[in-house]
Amino acid sequence: MVHTGKLRTERMRAPVPLLALLAAMVALLGFSINFGEMVVGRLAPVPHHHGGHGSGDEGHSREPGGLAVASQGYMLRPRTTRFTAGEFENFRFTVFTDSGQPVTDFAQRGDRRMNLVVVRRDMSGYQHLYPTMDPEGTWTVPLQLSKPGSYRAFAEFLPGSVTTPVTLGVDLEAAGLVEPGPISKVSKIAQVDGYTVIWTGELLAGSVSRLGMHVMRGTLPVTDLDLFLGDAGRLVILREGDLAYLHVHPVGPRQDTAIDFDVDVPSAGYYRMFLEFQHHGQVRTVEFTALTRCRWPHRGPPAIRPI
Repeated sequence: MVHTGKLRTERMRAPVPLLALLAAMVALLGFSINFGEMVVGRLAPVPHHHGGHGSGDEGHSREPGGLAVASQGYMLRPRTTRFTAGEFENFRFTVFTDSGQPVTDFAQRGDRRMNLVVVRRDMSGYQHLYPTMDPEGTWTVPLQLSKPGSYRAFAEFLPGSVTTPVTLGVDLEAAGLVEPGPISKVSKIAQVDGYTVIWTGELLAGSVSRLGMHVMRGTLPVTDLDLFLGDAGRLVILREGDLAYLHVHPVGPRQDTAIDFDVDVPSAGYYRMFLEFQHHGQVRTVEFTALTRCRWPHRGPPAIRPI
């Protein structure tokens, strides 16, 4: 369990060539960079084995989560799915077993037992919330859906008897005239509050891919990030179109200048990535769009971007 009152920092050794490369990129590109045309270094995918599905060399990965309200013997049941755009309302839900019993035994991950992610179906309005549970197993959190539209809420948790996190999803609605957001460009760099984040690696369909997130301030890497939910950062990846919630595994301890993650990539397509990191007590979020490619060439037509 992480005590938020005593945040720890991690010191890293930063290789000179990599620091020079990242610093030069930030200095030359600046705020006017065309994110979709940036290409930086790659990291090789990591071989991975899944019980009953063969090895990573055979191209199999676990199915993504969040596509159903019931999975792995658990069911998500919200009290309401309709909200008024722009107003805070309490969102309440309960997790049940397949026998109809409410679940109250949840393992702690970092300093939380339940993570709730909400995003509109056009990939805008990302929120990461932390509900609280009453003795009967009902979770409650204030929620504001800022604009009209259809949203997806993802509840990620670790029941006491399960070793792998479970992610269930449910649709929420905010009535009104829907104005879809613009389609985002493929991007390798994002900036927020004076910080620049560059991700390296490559998402390969049908395998486990290693991604590195490099956080910089100015032209220097940030080497003293606070721990956030027990790790150096948190990465959420959603597939555009159906909002499949990918399995992302933090890799620690931090190496060089990167926050590393292993990602199960189920298919080719466009993905939206949301990285949260904490520095000097404040959490910030940056967003990227990535396009996967097939691991094997000439295996069907290229992915078509959802409209």
